[in-house]
Amino acid sequence: MNQQLPAPVPVNQTAPSGSWFVRTWRWGVLGTLFLATFLNYFDRQTLSVAIEPISREFGLGNAERGQLLAAFIYAYAFAHLFIGFIIDRVRNIRLFFPAVVLGWTLCTVAVGWARSFDEIRWLRYALGVFEAANFPLCLLLIARIFPAHQRSLAAGIFNSGAVFATLAAPKLVIYFSTNYNWRYSFWATGALGLLWLVPWFLIVRKNGFLALPAAPSRDPEPVGTGTRAPVEEHSLAQLIRLPAFWGVALVGVGLLPGWYFMSQWLPTFLTQIYRLDFNQALGNRLTLVYFVQDLGLWVGGGLVAALSRRGLSVLSARKVVIAGGYVLMMSILLLPLVGSLTAALGVLCVYVFGLAAWQANQQAFKQDVSPARVATVAALVGFFETASSAFVVQKVGEVTQRLGGFNAVFGLLAACFTFSLAAAFYFLRPRWLKIK
Repeated sequence: MNQQLPAPVPVNQTAPSGSWFVRTWRWGVLGTLFLATFLNYFDRQTLSVAIEPISREFGLGNAERGQLLAAFIYAYAFAHLFIGFIIDRVRNIRLFFPAVVLGWTLCTVAVGWARSFDEIRWLRYALGVFEAANFPLCLLLIARIFPAHQRSLAAGIFNSGAVFATLAAPKLVIYFSTNYNWRYSFWATGALGLLWLVPWFLIVRKNGFLALPAAPSRDPEPVGTGTRAPVEEHSLAQLIRLPAFWGVALVGVGLLPGWYFMSQWLPTFLTQIYRLDFNQALGNRLTLVYFVQDLGLWVGGGLVAALSRRGLSVLSARKVVIAGGYVLMMSILLLPLVGSLTAALGVLCVYVFGLAAWQANQQAFKQDVSPARVATVAALVGFFETASSAFVVQKVGEVTQRLGGFNAVFGLLAACFTFSLAAAFYFLRPRWLKIK
């Protein structure tokens, strides 16, 4: 039988209702989530950018590259099987979050001392386990402190930290790799994790603040009173029987491989197909594409907020953005037809804009399956979508090594996106989602 959670004890008795702290605090927390996601992606992105000098040093072909790039994602997927249950039961998120950030920081720094292919691969496995906690933690906190009509925007903002990392990573990693050694890029990027501790502990001064209820979407009750309506809590068995859970999971299974292809294989695609040298010219092209991807995250979330203010339901607004994103994503099928680097970059920019707009809303959907089990939902969905992404990332290496090109990969991704669109419109219905 479904349980009803009792209203919690007031948690914010130090800040009066309507104070500046209450009005702005959630955006400060969101800023730290953005920075954590920036570090999360910066650390994982370092390998995909530095894969050229690493491959030269260890004599790796595309198949071995695929194994190395997929190692992180496989571990990341596996960790999602248990990380959500842990997070939903953590009492002190204020200390737990910094612990996992330090964990992935140490894993990244250690790659700089690796002396073999296997050592790098095992460190990437460890990195995947630690980094798996970031997105469930971020989504859990957003669900607690933001109302439904702002969650797509909040999800887009924190998720854009991933693409800001991809903006910074190419230039920095290529700089260290070409002027010193690829190992320095791992030492430098890993060390950035220590700096994140400062804003986190300055903004999140008490663990109790993280239990604040979300701000009301239409001011039904004052913020900061420390009370909230009873929330239905699903057991694990009930959770996996929810149609909305499988809808969000199936959407992610088809959608996320496109995201990981861009983060893991785009540098190799540009160097192998368009013969770009491993220098700052490559970094400039990567930065352009990733900038447009980041813009899509912000626009995708902002459009939902704008459409909902005009009277459209949150769910309908999200589906409008998803459909538009899908149309833009189908441009990936044009890549085999273009002959110049400039045209290819234009197609890639259109593709990633649509992909990112959709991704912002996919993150928001994870918060609406079971509001009392946000971290568990995010983690379990994360397992399915990252497992499919790991498989695709590894197979890209095998297929491109065997066929000598990426054309078949683009067709596979287009099919995955079509599958996700069908799942979104069939499973994500008002009666199955808890959008309040």
